[in-house]
Amino acid sequence: MASVRPRFQVDARPELINHAKILALGKGLSLTEYVLQSLAKNGDDKMKALVDQELKTPTRRKPKP
Repeated sequence: MASVRPRFQVDARPELINHAKILALGKGLSLTEYVLQSLAKNGDDKMKALVDQELKTPTRRKPKP
């Protein structure tokens, strides 16, 4: 049985979220991948390692066509 993966939400205006989706799609990423990559760029080595590990897992969503 697969383990349950926790989810997180961002409380932001729809305009911000929609623009982030556009930027993510432009890079060929899902919104989750885009946000995780942004978190990895904060300068914390442990965060970068955790994000890199997460992005290697096959459960990552792909952008909708």
